[in-house]
Amino acid sequence: MQDDELVMGLVINGEPRAYPHNIGWWNEIINDRVGDKSFTVTLCPLTGTGQVFNATDTDGSQIEFGVSGLLINSNLVMYDRRDGSTLYPQMIFTAINGDHVGHRLELMPVVETTWAMWKQMYPNTTVVKIGTGWERYLSDRPPYNMVQYMRYPYVSSSLGDYRQSHEYLIFLPSTTNGFLDQRHQVKDMVVGLCHNGETKAYPFNTMLDGAVINDFVGNDLMVTVFDADSRTALTYFSEIDGQLLSFYVVEPEGLLPVEFMDVETRSRWNILGEAVAGPLEGRKLEQVPAYNAMWFAWSSYWPDTEVWVPGEGIIEEDDIPQITAVEQMFDATPKGFALQQNFPNPFNPETQIQYELLVDGQVQLNVYNATGQRVRSLVEGQQSSGLYLQRWDGRDDAGRQVASGTYAYRLEMPAAGFSQTRTMSVVR
Repeated sequence: MQDDELVMGLVINGEPRAYPHNIGWWNEIINDRVGDKSFTVTLCPLTGTGQVFNATDTDGSQIEFGVSGLLINSNLVMYDRRDGSTLYPQMIFTAINGDHVGHRLELMPVVETTWAMWKQMYPNTTVVKIGTGWERYLSDRPPYNMVQYMRYPYVSSSLGDYRQSHEYLIFLPSTTNGFLDQRHQVKDMVVGLCHNGETKAYPFNTMLDGAVINDFVGNDLMVTVFDADSRTALTYFSEIDGQLLSFYVVEPEGLLPVEFMDVETRSRWNILGEAVAGPLEGRKLEQVPAYNAMWFAWSSYWPDTEVWVPGEGIIEEDDIPQITAVEQMFDATPKGFALQQNFPNPFNPETQIQYELLVDGQVQLNVYNATGQRVRSLVEGQQSSGLYLQRWDGRDDAGRQVASGTYAYRLEMPAAGFSQTRTMSVVR
């Protein structure tokens, strides 16, 4: 293995294992088992999708999958060896025929990164051997080609490396009648989320190195972190013990790239979703099952997918108060009148609104719906100059939860002639 080569990394029952892309280029499927946990590691070289599925049957036995030789949208189609006929397109991981038609496999979290980064994350990792399992087929197959393992199979003398060439497509997408979504280029890599009936893609080429992105997908708050050098994009649920957390990037202090801090407790987290300092030290965020794919394949299977907009869900450290306080004044000198963007945004169930008052006076902070009706009065009364952080629990003045949608919040100090309005989104 070369340090810059990609692997799919898993930790099963405390045991870290790496599965090189090089093996997936030629074999596409590895059926594996650790203890009582069976799983199937898959890689489609024509769509760049590395996915891992739970392959433990209801009776505890191992479900094995094979390569059918079929493609849909250039994507690997697996077959179930239990009946030899049920087909599962890898990217939608749902049976499209046979005895198990409609059955959806359980997608497992995976860390797709460089071999160098995986070794840094898990120095005691094992790595799958080339030719593993080949002994089962010695009677009807030639010896495993070790040299072939080092060479990517799809390189054209005229078009170049399939993975980088936007002009090099062997097959046009079949489910879209050959239509290619123009929102991004054909081979742009994205990390894609399929959660609670919603899909969203985060393109590698629009995420800044070290990006920490807060977002709602399928009504759950998540955070996606990205390290460009190691081509690592990982997504986590942003909830710990029922508390929603919102995150912003900070300078790394440890050995791993990308560290971030939560606004609510000021705990520091690393790229593996581990709290390494602060009140939540020792806790770990739950990783969201996601997978990387070339844009043409992702958008062909998920044509209605949302696409992350640069800047969306990014919290800047400079916008975060350095002293925690809720519905009270910060011990700091204001620079002027200001109403900051709420965080997190979008949110469910609650958010924080920061504002600054240059002088003492009567203050109003109200929330309005899309028709301009006031739904909640958050502040109304005399306040001293200073910095404030006001919580809104997503309820109206009668205590009822407001519906999903866009709301305006307005800060006014009439005596000073100050008024400012911003918008925020509630996602239920």
